[in-house]
Amino acid sequence: MGAAGIPVGFFRAHVTLKDLTLAQKMQRWQNVKLTARIMANPMATFAAAGFAFAAADCSMKNYLGREDTLTGIMGGAAVGAVLGLKTNSGVNAIKYGALVAGAMIVTDFLTKVVPALTSDLKPSGPIELHNKPAAASH
Repeated sequence: MGAAGIPVGFFRAHVTLKDLTLAQKMQRWQNVKLTARIMANPMATFAAAGFAFAAADCSMKNYLGREDTLTGIMGGAAVGAVLGLKTNSGVNAIKYGALVAGAMIVTDFLTKVVPALTSDLKPSGPIELHNKPAAASH
């Protein structure tokens, strides 16, 4: 449904822009460029953090030969370091790295414990009625 919004948005923009003067169109273009500049910095940070996580996580999996809690910790520490270095502070990089690594420990713990605790629960769905077979009439 979200993909349908793209052509609809282009059509609405085309219809709206037809009726505008050149000065109004130029003002809208300036607004688009300003929005793009505002969005570029957080997008680059998110991309760098994702790359750092993937690189650290995959490197640890390759080095250890397995996927365990340590791979997530190293990936989380890399993400925290990227976010901390964004503030131009090595101390913040260590703090954020420890914080995100801790979050990865909690996440790993929960993904292992919750399924074990809930394994006896029935998934939601329609109630199953166990009908007794009708007595055979002779």
